[in-house]
Amino acid sequence: MFKIRKSFDNDLENKYSRRFKKYGATAEGSYWISKARQELRFEIMIKEMLKLQNNLELSIGDIGCGYGALVNYIATKYNPKNIRYFGADISTDLIKYCTKNYDLRWAKFTVGSKPHSDVDVCLMSGTYNLAATHNALDWENHIFKNLTECWSKTQKMLIFNLQTSDTTHISSGKIFYANKKNILNRCNAQLNTAVCVEHIDLPFDTTFVIKKNNSRRTDLPSNGITQSAKFPT
Repeated sequence: MFKIRKSFDNDLENKYSRRFKKYGATAEGSYWISKARQELRFEIMIKEMLKLQNNLELSIGDIGCGYGALVNYIATKYNPKNIRYFGADISTDLIKYCTKNYDLRWAKFTVGSKPHSDVDVCLMSGTYNLAATHNALDWENHIFKNLTECWSKTQKMLIFNLQTSDTTHISSGKIFYANKKNILNRCNAQLNTAVCVEHIDLPFDTTFVIKKNNSRRTDLPSNGITQSAKFPT
C-alpha cells in the first residue's frame, strides 16, 4: 500500500505542479471548473464548521490546500480573529507559493497529506476528485487511508466532498465518482457516522460531514444552503 500511495502522490504532485505553472493561482490552475463553484463548496464547509458552537475558536486543517484559495476566501469574506489555519499539500511548488504570498499570522503551510498537529476541523475540498489511477477501488481505498490518518488528527469534525454517482467509477478524464451509500457505509465502519450535505447548484457533488462523539452541534446539516455562514466575531 505504501508503494501504491507513493506512486499516486508523485503522479498527482507532478500533475498539479504542471497545471499551476500553466494557469497560475486560479480555479482552473487546480482543476476547478470555476471560481464560483469552488467558493460555494467553501461556503458549505464553513457553514458546517460553525454548527459546532457559537463564539468558538477553531483550528482548521485544509488538506490539499493548493494555492491557498480557502485561506484567501476566509481572509476576504470573514473576520479570522478566532481562526488558526493550517494548510497542507503534497505539492512543494504550491506550498512554496502559499508561504510566499500569504503573510498571515493565523495561517501556516506545510508539505503533506494530513495535519502535522491536532486540529479541531479537518477538511478536504476537491482533494480526492482527480484520481491517479483508473482503478476505482484502489482510489477509494487510497481516499480512506488518507481520511483515517486525518481522522486521527481531528478533534471535532472532518469534512470532505466527492463527486457522486449511482455507480463508483473513474471518468476518462480521471475524475473519481463515488457511490454515496458506499461512502457512508465506509465512514460508519472506519470513522464515525457521516451525514451528507448537497446543494442544488452543485449536481453530482456531495459533502460528507463526520463529527467526533464529544463534539456539540447546534443543528444538523440539511440539503441546500439557506443562509450565509459567518465566522464568530
